[in-house]
Amino acid sequence: MEQLLSSSALWAMHPAFLDGMLKRGSLEAMLPEAVRKLASFGTQEAKAADPIREGATLIVPVVGMLGPQGFGARTEYGALADRVREAAADPKIGAVVLDMRSPGGLVWGCAECGDAIFEARAAKPIVAVANPFAFSACYWLGTQGSAFYATHSGDVGSVGVRSGHTDMSGFEDKIGMKTTLIASSPDKIAGHPYAPLTDEDRADIQSSVDESNARFAAAIARGRGMRVGDVAGVHGTGKTFSAARAHANGAIDGVKTLREVVAEYGSSRARLALMRRQAAAMEMATAI
Repeated sequence: MEQLLSSSALWAMHPAFLDGMLKRGSLEAMLPEAVRKLASFGTQEAKAADPIREGATLIVPVVGMLGPQGFGARTEYGALADRVREAAADPKIGAVVLDMRSPGGLVWGCAECGDAIFEARAAKPIVAVANPFAFSACYWLGTQGSAFYATHSGDVGSVGVRSGHTDMSGFEDKIGMKTTLIASSPDKIAGHPYAPLTDEDRADIQSSVDESNARFAAAIARGRGMRVGDVAGVHGTGKTFSAARAHANGAIDGVKTLREVVAEYGSSRARLALMRRQAAAMEMATAI
C-alpha cells in the first residue's frame, strides 16, 4: 500500500521516518511485480494491538503510521476515534489512556480523530502518554486529550505539515523514456512527476500545506487551552523535544511512565481532580 502514497500527499510525520518510508516505497515500486511478491513472501503487516483493560482504565495503543482506512496505516484514524467514543460512553470505564508510539502519518482523517478525542474528554479523562515518542500527527492527537505526558526517555513534537514533488524527467531522459499525459484539463495533471514543478503548482501545494498546518495549530490551541499565536513558541514549528524540555516549555503536563499514569488515573479521586482542572483551564482559555 505504501507504493500508492507519495511525497505529494499531505503528511504530518517525523521527517526521518517519512523519508525512510517513501524511499523504501519508491525502491519497491521500481521492482517487477514478481520480485516484489518474492521479497514480501512470509512477511505480514503488523497490526495495532487491541485495547487493554486495567481496572476501570482502558489502555488504547496508538502505534506506527497513522492514516485513514485503506492506506495501510497501522493505526487507522476511524477505528481509533470509534474506540475512544465507545469508551467515553461506557459507564464501566473511568478513564482512557492513549499509549502512543508513533512517528505520525497522513493529514487525511487526523483532524476528525482529534475532534473525537477532544469531545470524549468532556465525559471522562482521556490521557495521552508518549511511550516513548509521539510526533506530528500523533502529537496532534495527544494534545486533544485531558492531559498529555511523556515517559522519561521520551520525545515529542515535530509539529507541522509537509508535502512535496518528485521530478522524474531527468531519470526518464537517462533511460530513453518519455511520458506524455493527456487530460481533460491542465488541473487534472497539475504537479505531475514527469516535468519540473511549475510556480503555479508549487503555490497550490504550499497553500494546501499552510491550510493544514493552520488546522494543526488551531487544534493544539484548543486542546491545550491557549492562543493560536502562542502555539509555535511553546510547541515548536517542526523540532522535536525531550520529555524534560517539553515539560519545561509547558508543551506537556509531566514526565511519567505509562505504568505511573495508569496507576494514577485508576483512582476516581485523581480522575475527578483532572476533570476539574480541565474545566478550569478551558474556562480560562475562553476568557483570553
